[in-house]
Amino acid sequence: MRSGARGTAFPLSLQVLLWGAANSAGGAMVGIAVGVFREGGIEPTLILVSLLFGNVVGFTVLISMIVLSPRLRTVGTVARAAILGLALFAGSIAGTALVLYFFPLFVLRDLRQALAIGTINGILALLVGGVVHVYEGLRWRLAESLREVEEVRLAEARLKEQAARAELAALQARINPHFFFNTLNTISALVEEDPARAGEIVETLAGLFRYTFKAAATGPVPLAEELQFVRGYLSIEKARFGERLRVIHEIEPAALSLKVPGLVLQPLVENAVGHGIAPVGKGGTVRIAARVAGNTLLVEVGDDGAGLAHGPRDSIKEGHGLDNVRQRLATLYGGNATLELAPAPGGGTVARLRVPIEPSAVPAAGAAARRI
Repeated sequence: MRSGARGTAFPLSLQVLLWGAANSAGGAMVGIAVGVFREGGIEPTLILVSLLFGNVVGFTVLISMIVLSPRLRTVGTVARAAILGLALFAGSIAGTALVLYFFPLFVLRDLRQALAIGTINGILALLVGGVVHVYEGLRWRLAESLREVEEVRLAEARLKEQAARAELAALQARINPHFFFNTLNTISALVEEDPARAGEIVETLAGLFRYTFKAAATGPVPLAEELQFVRGYLSIEKARFGERLRVIHEIEPAALSLKVPGLVLQPLVENAVGHGIAPVGKGGTVRIAARVAGNTLLVEVGDDGAGLAHGPRDSIKEGHGLDNVRQRLATLYGGNATLELAPAPGGGTVARLRVPIEPSAVPAAGAAARRI
């Protein structure tokens, strides 16, 4: 039974009632047992006195458990045992003396019997109290250990979140200079040829930067927002590559509202354009697909370009964009989210991103993909 005002399983009043019932039952049973084996047989007074002695021992233990135990947790083991033992023995002797005061016939009959009863009650209080206090100490230490484990778990969760944000900020910093300079070159080439188009690219670029700052400051975002960002990114890349770059979207409407980490698709698209389409003189097509597969959101970014220069495992180089994405997925989802590269069926490469869906967010099946 838990004690103290904090963390109790039962209110104090209910604890007192339960202890009183248990003490009374135990004391009455002792009185009956004594009466069976004595010459005078079972007497109501004997049972009543035994019942009172049972409550003396029981409530001495309960009071010491409630009052002393919480205050002695920081005291040394020897000192704590000495104080508790003294309190238990003294409390039981005092309670026994009080009972004998109201029932003086015991003292008048046999003083040695009264002293023996007091000694027995004191020893019982020490034994029962010792067991209860050891249990309470173990329970308290277990509760403290669980609390510390929970604090460590929360601290780890906070560190993981901070690490994920730091990785996202690092990814953001990596995207900005690389993409920024390429875009400036495109704008510079279009300023004289097509000023209106150059202005559109400037506006698109500003929108992309606004999104990168937003993604770094918030948690997961709807897939629709990521796709909108990627469309803006690809519109600028198409200004660079012209007709050499073609884009196809095959998106299930049900997938649009599902959450993904911010800026998780751009590195996949950048990889497809930079390593798949750019090396091929005639260009190629980037295909972006998303669908719901059970409790998983499956996103594919494929190209029909140059293909993998190395095996799928060696193609994600440490410290590069795709490796950054993979590490972020591991930080946010553990082993429940994956990113892998594989040869595309018709040539080229496909990056497959799998992200778990919260059960409450799983949409109804059967929605057809839209091809754009």
